[in-house]
Amino acid sequence: MEINHNLRLSLLFELYGTLLTKKQGLILKDFLDFDFSQSEIAEKNNISRQSVNDLVKRSLKTLEEYEDKLQILKKFEKIKIHTNNCLSLVSKDFAQNQAISGELGKLLEVL
Repeated sequence: MEINHNLRLSLLFELYGTLLTKKQGLILKDFLDFDFSQSEIAEKNNISRQSVNDLVKRSLKTLEEYEDKLQILKKFEKIKIHTNNCLSLVSKDFAQNQAISGELGKLLEVL
């Protein structure tokens, strides 16, 4: 279950945004959360559009590097899958305790 690219970038920013510089954080917030164009961000911050473009690319690359090393989003996605599997099993039949235990075990391994 692959999440859409823009949502992934927003989630990465939410997870790792505090590790960026203040300026990177402010510009990415405008870009990702408020959906400002690079021209709007440039005008708001009195910098060139090319500077915004470079900063956004560099900052997004940094967020991806953090995720490659820490894999918090990847673990979160696994937790979500196993939790949904558990809920599905519980809603079907309480007699499936062994299957539920197996899914919960997988969930604990991810944590």
